Amino acid sequence: MTIAIDLGQLVTSEAKQALALEAAKSIALDAINTKIAAERAALLTDMVGQEMIYLAKEAEAKAWQAEINPDLADYPLLAAEVGITADDADALAALWLLMADQWRKTAARLEAIRLKAKADIAAAETLDAIESVESGIVLPV
Repeated sequence: MTIAIDLGQLVTSEAKQALALEAAKSIALDAINTKIAAERAALLTDMVGQEMIYLAKEAEAKAWQAEINPDLADYPLLAAEVGITADDADALAALWLLMADQWRKTAARLEAIRLKAKADIAAAETLDAIESVESGIVLPV
């Protein structure tokens, strides 16, 4: 005896819609992460270890400014760049701290956009709601 089973009847319309919604959410999250990554990449130097250099420069600049009578020999990154990017260590340290502050503010804006979109997509109950989240993203200039 053979029993025919229609597998299409095992997967309900609601289940298909739920799967489609979850797939759309995953695709939307990937698209948003890609968009944010592209914005970050436009502001970053893409070289191995460069982020570490920038963090070390920021740390040296803070230490330089905190010191009463700093010796440039104790600050190798500052010493290496004085006369290239700025005429003296004070100006260079101030520039590095300004750049770090600007990056941090931009990074915070981008992260807020990414996290809000992520939460809105997770809460979306329809494909239109997901599309609305994606189309509503405005990135800082």
